[in-house]
Amino acid sequence: MIDVLTGLIPLIPVLGAFAVPIVYLASRSRLVVMSIGVIATFISLVISVLLVLETYSRDIPIVFKAGGWPAPIGIIYIADRFTATLSLVTCFIGFLISLYSISYITDENYPWYTALLLGCLSGILGIVLTGDLFNLFVMLEVTSVSAYGLVMYYRFRADSIVSGLKYAFIGALGTTLYLLAMGLVYSTFGTLNIIHFSLEIREISSPVVVQVFSVVMVLALWAFSIKSGVFPNHFWLPDAHPAAPTPISALLSGLVVNTGVVALYKLLYLATWSTPENPLPQPLGEVKYIISLMATCMGTISAITGALLMYIQRDVKRLIAYSTIMNLGYLFMAVGCGTRRGIEAALLYISVHSVAKATLFLSAGVFIKAVKSRDLEKLAGSWRASRVAAVTLALSILTLAGVPPLPGFLAKLVLYDALFEYSIPLAVLMIIASAIGLVSYMKLFYTILLAPPSSSVVRLDMKLAKLTLVILATTVLVAGLLFTTMLQLLFTVLSDVSEQAINIELYIVSVLLH
Repeated sequence: MIDVLTGLIPLIPVLGAFAVPIVYLASRSRLVVMSIGVIATFISLVISVLLVLETYSRDIPIVFKAGGWPAPIGIIYIADRFTATLSLVTCFIGFLISLYSISYITDENYPWYTALLLGCLSGILGIVLTGDLFNLFVMLEVTSVSAYGLVMYYRFRADSIVSGLKYAFIGALGTTLYLLAMGLVYSTFGTLNIIHFSLEIREISSPVVVQVFSVVMVLALWAFSIKSGVFPNHFWLPDAHPAAPTPISALLSGLVVNTGVVALYKLLYLATWSTPENPLPQPLGEVKYIISLMATCMGTISAITGALLMYIQRDVKRLIAYSTIMNLGYLFMAVGCGTRRGIEAALLYISVHSVAKATLFLSAGVFIKAVKSRDLEKLAGSWRASRVAAVTLALSILTLAGVPPLPGFLAKLVLYDALFEYSIPLAVLMIIASAIGLVSYMKLFYTILLAPPSSSVVRLDMKLAKLTLVILATTVLVAGLLFTTMLQLLFTVLSDVSEQAINIELYIVSVLLH
């Protein structure tokens, strides 16, 4: 039964998206139509909670075989502790974004918005759970196409169209590169199942296969860096955020950019796994090492670049967008390490960053709506528009800055420990990027919450938006409290996640032998 629920998690938002036009034609009610998004994401959230409880109570990952077809013939979804936790984070944030959107999206295009939002969430969940390389491509396309439409939601604004098209062009390049890689994989190895592929590459070691493997790895890394907005493929991200509605900015920075990190995890830890007892044959192992090193270097440059460019921004959304580039750089560094500590750091950091970044964007959206501007100077002292949003903005900034005892501090500490174990210079560069980012976060904190007002502020009555912010703030505070008081339990959970992730025999048994 639980394996069927695994397949339902990404399916339910799709069903909700298809229901939107039918319900719209029947009711013509904005509240009714947008409630479909809330209901669909809530159901997925409940199922993801059950999935997390099940994965942490068993050693073998949960496998759903679409249509009953076994691997490697059929498409499968794999829920291990890592991906189940990420699906929970995705459903939680998706549910709150849907709830917030009811207060924020009030124009006549709400059916399009709701359908595209649900489609995007379905694609993200599919990426997180899929165990098939081609299905990963399909879900990347579903996520990307939905995100393009959401960025261009304000279709009568020039900046929205230009930014959306820029995002679409670079995104299409990324998915095309990945599709080429999958064509090479299938023509050479005859499989697209991730676990089956990981076994097949150990059976063939001709020079041609090594060359194909190298090209596949480079194409995939480049495609994933585009999806995550990591240097040098970061330039679409700062333009997309200001053009999109604020809830979609939260979706982009909180969830969409995570897809590249998750795909990179599947590539380095599952598709090309290596253990001391059964290492990847040479020179394939050398190729993987170079790709991991490239991912780490790209992440490092992205972290430094994002931190520096973050400081000089005057548009609040662009400032937060460069913060995302910085933080996704951290995640590429963690996954690129290829170690157990790297997995632990990536899971904790991606979870904390997703919640905190969504909170920051949704809080800032209240002030942008009140002042009718994204300019930091005009947003000075705008906390008067909503005390609730002011508190949640402060919490999210301090969390992202890594101030104790909020969860961001421990997430950065675990990340630093993983990088220090891998490379001391890398850990030092992470500290430098964090210090520069801290200055920018404090600038944002001071401008909105402490500076004297520079323009008139309208108090807003956005009840559902405020409820969303209260839930997010409570989550951040509770997480900080639990992380501080139950530190040993947290480290035990992270250790369980990484232990399962590197125990590839469990995946082989669950995917190919069950």
